[in-house]
Amino acid sequence: MYKYRRVIISVIAGLLVLSLLGGIVVSAFAASSSEIKSRIEALEQQEAQIAAQQAALNSEISDAKNEQIDLIGRKSQIDRQLKLTQDEISNKNAQIQEYNLLIAEQQNELDDILQQQKELNDRYQTRIRAMEENGSVSYWSVLFKASSFADLLDRVDMVNEIAEADNKMMAELSAVALHIEQVRADLAAVKLDVEAAKEELAEAEAELEQERAEADQVLNDLNANRAELEAAYEAGEAMELQLSAQIAAQELAYNQALADEAAAAAAAAAAAAAANGGGSSTGGGSGPSGGASASGFIWPCGARIITCRYGYRTHPVTGKTNSFHTGVDIGAGAGSPIYAANSGTVTAAGYDGAYGYYVTINHGNGFSTLYGHMTNFIVSSGQTVSQGQVIGYVGSTGLATGPHLHFTVYYNGATVNPLSYLP
Repeated sequence: MYKYRRVIISVIAGLLVLSLLGGIVVSAFAASSSEIKSRIEALEQQEAQIAAQQAALNSEISDAKNEQIDLIGRKSQIDRQLKLTQDEISNKNAQIQEYNLLIAEQQNELDDILQQQKELNDRYQTRIRAMEENGSVSYWSVLFKASSFADLLDRVDMVNEIAEADNKMMAELSAVALHIEQVRADLAAVKLDVEAAKEELAEAEAELEQERAEADQVLNDLNANRAELEAAYEAGEAMELQLSAQIAAQELAYNQALADEAAAAAAAAAAAAAANGGGSSTGGGSGPSGGASASGFIWPCGARIITCRYGYRTHPVTGKTNSFHTGVDIGAGAGSPIYAANSGTVTAAGYDGAYGYYVTINHGNGFSTLYGHMTNFIVSSGQTVSQGQVIGYVGSTGLATGPHLHFTVYYNGATVNPLSYLP
């Protein structure tokens, strides 16, 4: 019987080590950590794309220095430079957030292992003390209770093997804990690197804001040369009208495509109903959200100050009375959120020399809206948005000397007065 006791004890001790360490090793490489790392890799790829765009723009700016570039062209470069910097900062912030999640995940795993290590050590110490107090592990107990010399050796081996198994568990647990501690230290170092990069980008953004202020100052300085000022604004106004006409045509074509799809779907449904012996079904949508006008629109930003109305006007700079404004300008602080006036599909999200960063949304039923002079947008073409969803932020990109939102409403391909559709 004693002959096989050592073998049995060795097997049990080995299984105990494997069972405890197996669970710990698996937890150290949990699926959540892998998912976080995958997201970080995706953000790093996005960062590389932004860097490539930055390099292309820097090359364009370098080439432009050798040419006589007009004011609108220079402002366009500044606006795009600012947008790329903001994209970089957003990307870095997202990376920092993911790294923090990964560090927290690893810290939790480390804490779990250390707690298990402590509990194991406590149990081990308690068992040793109890055995010593009961005399079952003391050398006197071994000497006096052994029935033979072989039994004495078995008892000594039993104690040694259990102690060796405990020590092995403690050593392995310590190794795993040290490994995770190193991982946590590495991640903390990366976090510091990203924080440093964020500070550098913030400094770059401040420099670009200064450049944009300089461009605005140039616009103000042009007041000293009326001819150049009027030429710049007339060129910008022509660009606005041209883009507005293009958008109107695109929205009209989009509405027609939607109508054709709806007609085709209705015809298919009618054919299917006829084949099934008749029957019909109807459906309905949700009504406009609270605060919407009778037409279903809400204000596209928190401000309600109209700085320039829709329609013919006396241009504030050129003084011409035949100037036509295709929307309304809403005065708002830079960085204020811009909301979708109604639900719909984003049909364009881009940059134009006149409107700067802008977004257009098709709402169905012949209605579309345009949001111009954004500092940046956070939606993409083809995306479905809900009423009140943030789509971008107020800025002064394009031909604008101060932060405001240019808001245009199209109905069946033509601009209409937005104030007639707002609550």
